[in-house]
This record gives sequence, C-alpha cells and structure tokens, in this order.
Amino acid sequence: MKIKFVIFNLIFFLLAFISNSNSQSKINSLYDSLAIHFNRDAEVSVGSFYVGAEFHHSSILPQRISFYYPVANSIDLSSDYFKRDTTYIMSAALKVGNQPFEWIGLKPYSFTSTPYEVKYYKEDSEKSISFTYQLCKDKPAMILTMEITNESNTSKTFDFYTHLETSLKTCHTYKLIDKAWTIYDEKSSTVYSNFDDKGTQYTQVFVSNAGEKPISFNTIGNLNDKGYEDFNLNSVNNKLSEKILSKDKPGIPAAEFIYKKLLAPHQRMTIVQIIGASKQNEGKGIVEYLSHNYKIQVEKFEDYVFNKINEGSFQTTDHSINHTYDWAKAVLAVDQHYIQGQIRPMPCPAEYNFYFTHDVLLTDLAAVNFDLKRVKNDLEYTIQHANKDKIIPHAYYWKDSSYVTEFADADNWNNFWFVITSANYLRHSGDVSFMRKLYPYLHKCIEQTLLNKKDDLIWAYRPDWWDIGRNFGPRAYMTILEIKALRDFEFISTLLAKDSQSILDYEKTADKLQSGLVSKLWNEKDKYLMNYYSDGKIDPHYYMGSLLAAHYNLLDKSKLNELVNTAAKKLLDTKVGIYDVYPMDFQQLNNLWKFAGNEEGDPFLYLNGGIWPHANSWYSLALMAIGKKEEAFNFIKNVMTIDGLINSPNGQPAMYEVRDGNYHDPSAYGKVDKPEFMWAAAWYIYSIYHLYGIDENNWNIVFNPFLPENEKLANFTIMLNNRNVKVDVSGKGNYIESISYDGKEYPSAVIPANLNLSKVEIKLGEPKIPYVKNTNSILNSCSYDLQKKKLDIELKAFKGHKNKTEIISPRRPQKIYIDGKALTSNWNLLKEGNLYSLEINIIHSSSNAKLQIVFE
Repeated sequence: MKIKFVIFNLIFFLLAFISNSNSQSKINSLYDSLAIHFNRDAEVSVGSFYVGAEFHHSSILPQRISFYYPVANSIDLSSDYFKRDTTYIMSAALKVGNQPFEWIGLKPYSFTSTPYEVKYYKEDSEKSISFTYQLCKDKPAMILTMEITNESNTSKTFDFYTHLETSLKTCHTYKLIDKAWTIYDEKSSTVYSNFDDKGTQYTQVFVSNAGEKPISFNTIGNLNDKGYEDFNLNSVNNKLSEKILSKDKPGIPAAEFIYKKLLAPHQRMTIVQIIGASKQNEGKGIVEYLSHNYKIQVEKFEDYVFNKINEGSFQTTDHSINHTYDWAKAVLAVDQHYIQGQIRPMPCPAEYNFYFTHDVLLTDLAAVNFDLKRVKNDLEYTIQHANKDKIIPHAYYWKDSSYVTEFADADNWNNFWFVITSANYLRHSGDVSFMRKLYPYLHKCIEQTLLNKKDDLIWAYRPDWWDIGRNFGPRAYMTILEIKALRDFEFISTLLAKDSQSILDYEKTADKLQSGLVSKLWNEKDKYLMNYYSDGKIDPHYYMGSLLAAHYNLLDKSKLNELVNTAAKKLLDTKVGIYDVYPMDFQQLNNLWKFAGNEEGDPFLYLNGGIWPHANSWYSLALMAIGKKEEAFNFIKNVMTIDGLINSPNGQPAMYEVRDGNYHDPSAYGKVDKPEFMWAAAWYIYSIYHLYGIDENNWNIVFNPFLPENEKLANFTIMLNNRNVKVDVSGKGNYIESISYDGKEYPSAVIPANLNLSKVEIKLGEPKIPYVKNTNSILNSCSYDLQKKKLDIELKAFKGHKNKTEIISPRRPQKIYIDGKALTSNWNLLKEGNLYSLEINIIHSSSNAKLQIVFE
C-alpha cells in the first residue's frame, strides 16, 4: 500500500511538473513572437493593474513609477511635463574589484520589450548588466530583477548600489508629499515608507529584496533627480547610514541598498527588488507572500495577457500587420488600472491616472469585434458615474481626499461617442435588454449635444477635437459626430420600438445638419470642411476631425476625393503620419483661443500640429472611403505598424499618444511620447478590421473585404449576435464572387439581423448571383431564387425613414417592387464592367419594407 502511495505521488508530481513546464514553454514561445529587440534611443512604458513605470532615452532608470493602489500616487521628481525625460527617481552604481564605483544607467542600453515587460542589457569584456521590469497579476507590486555577470576570466568582487526615492506625488494635483516615517525589516530586507497624508490615502511604499540580500541599507532620501548621487560612494566603505525616520519626526524617504558578492568567471549576482504600494496594514503580508511567489505572479500576468491576445484573432500573410495586432491586443490587456475596488481601462501605464470616458469609448469601438463583455462593463461603469440628471462623466479620479467626477457638458464630445459606441455594441451583440437600461442616458446625451445646434450646425468652444481653448463657433468635427450620433440613436430607438414620429424628427435633424455641413462648412477654395470663429470669420486651420466626414460618408463622391486630397497636401507627412492641425501657429493665438500658458504645445507638438494615432486612423479610413484601399494598406504598414514605426525617423516600438512631426529638427523629428497608449492600439485594430473585412453603417454590419496586392488569404474573428464568428477571405477583386454563411451561399454582404453564425467564407472576384452590397435599414432577411432570378429583401426601420439599398448583379434588373407595388422611379442603374450597380431609394410606409428585384 505504501509503495502504491509513493508511486501515485510521483506520478502526480511528474504530471504537475510537465503541465507547468508546458505552460511556461507556451508563455516563452508567445513572448518570443511578441517581443521587440531594440538598441536605439527610446521611451518605454510598462504596466499592470497596480503599477506602471516610464523610462526615457533607453535608460535602465525610471523617470516615474505610478501606483494605483490604494489610490493613484506616483514617484516623480519632474517639475516640467515637457522636460520630464531629464529627471530620474532612481540611481545605481557598480564597483568591480579595486576599481571605483561607476554610475550606471545615464547612457542608453539595448532592450527587449513587450507592453507588459522590459529588459535592458549591456555587456563589455568585464561584465554584463541587465535590468528587467516585470509586473504582478494580483498584487500591487512591480518586480525589478538586476543581474550582474562576471564576464572576465578571473574571480572579482562586485559591489552594487541602488537608491530609489519614495516620496509621492498625489493624483491630479501632483502635490509632492515628501514626509514619511520608515521601517526596515531586517529579515526580508525591506524598507517601508509610510505616508500619513490623506491625499495619498495613507499609502505605504515598500521596496523588498527577494534575491541577493543587501549588506547595508538606508531609508532617508534627498529628492535628487540627477540619476546619480552627489556624495562619493567610494568613501562609504560599503556602509550606509542605516537611519530610520520616526513617526514623530518624518522626513524625506528613500530605499537605499548596497550589495556585495565575489563572482567567479561567468558567475552571476541576482538582485530582485519588489517595489509596490499598499495600505499601511497590508504591506508586510504582501511582501511576505511575494518573497516566495513573485515568479508565480509574473507568470500569471503573462498568461493573462496572452489569453487576452487570443480572445479573437486576426491573421493575414503580412507579418507586420499580424504582429502589431497582437501587440495592440496586449496593450488593451495591460492598460487597465485599479480604481476604487475595480480594474478599469485607463490611457497608459504611468501617466494619466484617471478614468477618461472618451478614451474608453474610442477603445471600445474596436473592442466590440472581440470583447463584448469589456464593452458592456465599460458602458455600465459610465452610467454608474452619471449624475442624477443622467449626464455621463467626462473623467473620474482620486483628488486630494476623495473621488471626483467631471461631467460631460453640452460642449463635450463624450456625449456623441457614448451613443456611437452603444450603437456599435448593439449591432455586434443584439443585447436589446441592456440597451433599454442605457436608453435614458443616451437620450440625455442627444439632448445635451443639440443644445449647441445653431444654423443647422453644431457650435462649440474648442477647436476641433481638443478639450482646451475657448472660441464659440461652428465646428465640422462636432457637426459630423452629431449626424452620426443621431442616426445611431435612430437605430437604437427602432430596435427598442420607440415612437416612430420622434425617431423621424431626429432623422430630419440629422439630414438638415448634413446639408448644413456641406453648404456652410465646405470651402470650395480650400476643398475642405473648415470651421469658423465666433465673429463669423473663417478659421484658416485644416483640422484632422473633418476626415470623419469621409468615414461616415457625409459628402458626395467628388467632395470626398477633394477632402482626402487636401488632407494629403496639408496634413500628411508620409514618413511619420497625419498632423492634427495645419498650420501649427496656436502658440501665437493665445488671446484668440484663451489658452492657459503653453498648454497647446510648441509647433509640431501635442495639440499644435502633433501627430496623433486617431488622425492616422481617420486618414486611412478616409482613403478606404474613396476606394483607395491599397494606398490605405501601405499607409498603415508604413506609419501605424510596429515595424513601420521602428523604421521611420527616430522610430521605436510604440503605440503612442502623440508624435513630433518637426522635420526641421532631425533630433526631434518622429519622436514619440507615451509609447503605450490604449486608444492608439484600438484605432489600429479598428483600421485593419475596416481595411480587410467590415464596414458599419448606422443600421448594420457589412462585409466589405479586401486583400492587398501580395496577399491571397486573411482570416479573422468578429463578434456577431454575441457569438465569436470566424471569417475567411480569399480571392482577388473589388467585388464578392460568393459569400457563405455556415456553408450556405447567401446573397448579401450585409449581415442579416438575428442570424446566429459560426463561420463566414468570402471569395473575392466577379459575382455569379446578385447580392446586397449595402442598405441603411436593418436587414431582416434576404434570399435569391436562382430559377426565377428573383431577389427578395426584408427591411426594418420606422415609418417615414429614407432607405437606400445598393445591389451588385451580373444580370440587368428588369422589375423592382416595394411592398408588392412596382417601383418605376427612385432607382439608379450603373454599368461597372460586366456588372450592374443598382441603387434603390424608398421611404418606409411602415416599420417593415419588402423589396423584390427581378432580373433578366
């Protein structure tokens, strides 16, 4: 019996070992496919739910560490946002044998990075040094592993010194809190810095040693931001002051250590610092757990990231497109932080410690394709923080002593995006029940935005999409979003069976706004949608926001082409991307726009002509709208993929917030800021879904597939009716030769409502039967009778709704019927090569409409 028990245990442990080995092997393989090796100047950010770190100029030393638990605080000694790359919060020095200490980290290191981990490394004939920053899944800590290897042929003593300032800056107000009392736990070699300040929520910062133990320590800091210390390390003789700050006499805290080890040739010294923040009564327990389990936590976080990457897929035959998709999915997985007991999406790992509704909503425009649960949670969270009048939040964050909500007023674009994203969620999920819950808030958003309707345009204080400046006038960007939001609201209201007359009123308002957009803001001289100042004078700036008119198809074909051509002339830098505005002269317009200080940025920076990821996306989408998909593909590859970014001026691996387009200065040209930005990742995903596969009009999801010149196949998944549907695209051409839903050929590129699919197969080429290319009513069903050559289409909207349906056919239409009656007008027929393009315009006489087309 005893032998059986031993054998059983051996088998159990062997299976467990194999399982763990396979799991780690899989993680390593996925890491290798994702990781980027880089050896030039770069800004790097990595983060998790609880901690984020920011590095500049490929330094191993962080400029900032952000903690999100128990509230958002940060270690950051910078005093100028635009010069924060010049200050450090940490210093490190190394002494080899009898040589003096050498300060390290002030010169660039090579590195290998992913959105959740970075490893810096450098080697010479005497030594190699690596600093690896990793994150924990469930604990509020970051793991810094420092490895020093003796690369010489003789044994040498290595002395190593680290100093981390632990003073905090509070969230939002960035008040420096540099008074703390400290504890040193000798058993775990841990420095605890305790802040009795309400603005920090009485946080404790801990720095513990889980690898090589230090031979000396100190807990008193000096707020030195140079990256090196002013005193002579060689004179301390490996003995720091080992002072503690008492609770009665708090002071400037730090975590300072010296390590010492004799290393044989090629032997390594491994120092593991656990850096985190917690409530004062929790730190000891967290440190105790992580000292034994930090590797498990790191692996759990890696596993979580790769599971999120694999929720849905997007595969082409182009490596850079695929790799950037995976990178973007990883960014979306990690750019989420703790806030008041929940993990919520936030813009980036170490900056902007806020919940920004705008950033979340824009991200969810892409996430609906693969993560509907995330989108629903985000929409739910948004209404949970609305006020009693159902006005949604603009931002939510910790400030000084409590959580604060900024609400979206009538001038705030969140009102539009909340409606647009909700409609997108409904189209992909069919979740009518949840939409009923959202509806009062959606209605309030529409009410809010229409408060600024004047002369059949939307007026606003801000220039284009910005949230700074103040000059009230008609805006193209806001009018475009109003039109889109109103039409999406019509769709939502229709599915919720709201009063048809009120829906019709919204449609008429949207139509008037579209007419006003064209007649009043289209400038024939500039060939662009322009804005106006409050005094009625034209604003001479070309803004990126006007490009959305192409994506939402609000201009005729001629003006769409002119709009995109003008953007190419005024806003496009082919090497780095699309400027947000041209000319870049806002630094001269402070009185006109009432900017505060230099918040707009210098020319080519930030909002004054900086290059933003959504501008790049909107330009690529505008190219798609005018049929230039191959050009859009090349633009995305060159400007938006990781490979494209690396190979561009001052390029690096990044999905950035903003990029410097100043081609006059070679040292600045192409530099990125905040290289891991949530909605940059989302706009990339949104763009490639639209390039390779889909369009989303206000009423339906539509397949509009494309394969670049050298690609023969693409496959991706998309959420339809809350199901993960696999889509395969093959063939060549501008039309669909055949489309099959679950193996059955179907005569529509418009996806019918309530059709529960598992797989879609699309072959490009010349169609053999007619198919519905597009329609702006809900497509209930569609069928084609091959014998009778008859196409039947059932639509749903509301009484009085104007519908346009487009059909591509190899046969000439002979008769058209609407609800059983012959339609003799309101349709147009064009010959496109061997094919016919039929456009039918009707007005719904009731909520349902039946179209029938009989072909020759």
